Amino acid sequence: SVRFESFLTLLNHSIFMIGNSSAGIREAPFYGTPTIDIGSRQKNRAKSSLITHAENDTASILNAIKHVIDNSYDSNRSEINREEFYFGDGKSDKRFLEIVRRPSFWDASCQKQFKEVSH
Repeated sequence: SVRFESFLTLLNHSIFMIGNSSAGIREAPFYGTPTIDIGSRQKNRAKSSLITHAENDTASILNAIKHVIDNSYDSNRSEINREEFYFGDGKSDKRFLEIVRRPSFWDASCQKQFKEVSH
């Protein structure tokens, strides 16, 4: 466990990130750090030319590592197209207020229902 600020500093200075963490899909590309995403956990998440997907097997992972190393991204870090990443348009506060001001929003049932699960 590392403080978030320290994690981002490490991420910013890394050659690449490997694993199946959402940080490899969201934060790493923003810093220009390539990601090797293993498996299907992050399927249908944000797309980026800096994300290389690999299956959960040795050959696929080694091929992805070779791809990232062969396509050295370090020289391009200062020229990253941040528009490639969807973080919204900065108007989420207005959308949020619009939604919570709708009477239908407050009519929705918020009662949780718990079900017994038999083992």
